[in-house]
Amino acid sequence: MAHLLLAADTFHDKSKTPFYIAAGVLVAWALLVSAVGIRSGSFPPSKMVGRAAIMITAAIVAVTAAMAVVTAKTPPPAHRFDTGVVTNGVGPAFTPVSASATPTNGPLALAADPAGQLKFTTTTLSAASSHVTIDFANHSPLGHNVTIADAAGHVFGATPTFAGGSKTLTLDLPPGTYTFYCSVPGHEQAGMKGTLVVR
Repeated sequence: MAHLLLAADTFHDKSKTPFYIAAGVLVAWALLVSAVGIRSGSFPPSKMVGRAAIMITAAIVAVTAAMAVVTAKTPPPAHRFDTGVVTNGVGPAFTPVSASATPTNGPLALAADPAGQLKFTTTTLSAASSHVTIDFANHSPLGHNVTIADAAGHVFGATPTFAGGSKTLTLDLPPGTYTFYCSVPGHEQAGMKGTLVVR
C-alpha cells in the first residue's frame, strides 16, 4: 500500500492543505445556507442578507479556485510519439551509446516487480542489434506497460497496459541509448524506468 501512496504523492509538488481547507469551508458554507433556506420559508429575510450571502459565497469560491491553482501539480514532461519519419534529411535525435550490461542476442527479458512495487526487476537492458525484442512479464496486481523513448522524449513503441501474463514488444531501433518506462500515470515518476542500450 505504501508504494501506491508514493505514486500518488509524486503528482503533488506542493501541499494541498490550503486547497482542502478552502474546499471544506465552501462545503460547510453551502450546507449552512441550504439548511437555513430549507428551514426558513422566507430566505433570505431581506435583500441585504441575500446580497451578503451571495458576496460571501463568491468570495469563498474565488479563494477555493485560487488555492486549486496555487497548489496544482506540475505535469511530468511529455513524451512525444516519433513515427521515425526523416524530414529534410534530419531524423530523430539519439544519444551516444554508453557502457552498460553485456549486450544480449535475442529477446530481452523484463518483468514488473511481482510484489506490486513500482519498479522493474532490472534498470538496464542491452541489445546486441537494432532489432530489439522485449519479453515483458507482469505478475504484479497492478497494470503496467513498457514504453520505449529516446532522450528527447520521442516514443518509439509500447506494450498495452495489462496485469497478469506477458506481452512482447518488437522494435527496430538505431544504435543509441533509450529509456524504458511504465507510462501509467505516476509509475515512471515513482521510479519504474530504466535504460536500454542498443548496440
